Amino acid sequence: MYVFVYGTLKRGFHNHYLLKDIEFICEATTKEKYPMVNTEGYFPYLLNKKGIGHNIQGEVYRIDDAILAVLDVLEGYPEHYTREHIKVLSKGIELNTLAYFLAEELDYEHLELLESFS
Repeated sequence: MYVFVYGTLKRGFHNHYLLKDIEFICEATTKEKYPMVNTEGYFPYLLNKKGIGHNIQGEVYRIDDAILAVLDVLEGYPEHYTREHIKVLSKGIELNTLAYFLAEELDYEHLELLESFS
């Protein structure tokens, strides 16, 4: 299966060590727009509000059930984050991936909506 990462799991960020030995597939952008915010300053939240915000930039990795279990622990699934299947695009190719979304409701209307976490 594939996972789409958009925050601290990307290359160059502090949680990437969990994916450093995992097959990197491609950089990609979400097919749909989603709101992504950074309220804490050091990691973003992706909100499951399809059609609002930006097409989010991130990376796709091929993972197995063991790595999914590790990511679930990191993300606090299912209490802190949920995960959903979404479509992403890379060089005109569409992939079906898992992505983590903040589980709680967040008032984001007065926050800057990000396209990329850097």
